[in-house]
Amino acid sequence: MRTSICQQTGFALLTDLPCLKLQCGKASAVVSLYGGQVVSYKPAPDNELLWLSEKAQWHNGAAIRGGVPVCWPWFGPVETKLNPLRLPLPNHGLVRTRLWQLKRSNATAQSVSATLTITVNDLPDGLWQDAAQQQPVTLSLTVNLAPEQLTMQLVCDTPLYQQAALHSYFRIHNLQQTFIKGVSQHYFDKVENARLHHNSDIVHFNAETDRIYYDTGAQLQLSDDKQQRLIAQQGHDASVIWNPWQQKSRDLPDMADHGFTEFVCVESAWLNTTAVSDLALTQTLLAP
Repeated sequence: MRTSICQQTGFALLTDLPCLKLQCGKASAVVSLYGGQVVSYKPAPDNELLWLSEKAQWHNGAAIRGGVPVCWPWFGPVETKLNPLRLPLPNHGLVRTRLWQLKRSNATAQSVSATLTITVNDLPDGLWQDAAQQQPVTLSLTVNLAPEQLTMQLVCDTPLYQQAALHSYFRIHNLQQTFIKGVSQHYFDKVENARLHHNSDIVHFNAETDRIYYDTGAQLQLSDDKQQRLIAQQGHDASVIWNPWQQKSRDLPDMADHGFTEFVCVESAWLNTTAVSDLALTQTLLAP
């Protein structure tokens, strides 16, 4: 079985984008150094599992819409607790629009992997337990491609009041026939701005969906009328399920009006900021 890793410039409509291409037999993955972001995963040449917006951009300093963005060290709008000076900070953290570096790569007969790192020295004060402890912090992302799975592990060894998410956009064939199985019964509905409970472990999509499911298990199942995908996760305390629906899809400048019909996000997340902690967040996509 052939395994390899090589550099390439550009992917899809993202011209000049610095990337790495991982190959393991018939399986392939493409990782952008901009954002440290997986933008493609194909367990077979004609089977792309991830969605990338046809209007995705990066030249203007925007985050790439699609693939698996890395959200760190906060998720969504930054909490005041983490940003006591109320600095104007971007949603989903600092690393989606910065260049990462290839730290090391490895290819064996069974798999191929690449580890990217980024060092951040402008974290807001609220992430530290003691302001005197402030120092540059290094975050790493290891992407491992095997014949039937892709694993992404996000690691920060520095104890912080930190949040993180692997914000995976999954390509789907029919939104009306799409469902996710394995979620917990307690969730925060960001559309309704309310904590809710339901008696099913299944999520269907018939309106805007933006939910944080707490204490989800180690595996979720994403299915539509053509394909089933298994998503394994470790080091998380929540799973985030998102689809913007029609109006938000129209409002987002980097998404086509019909974009919401083509994907759902199933995100593995660490959101607890009650105590400082290090981070080891893993998501594995298992080929159907």
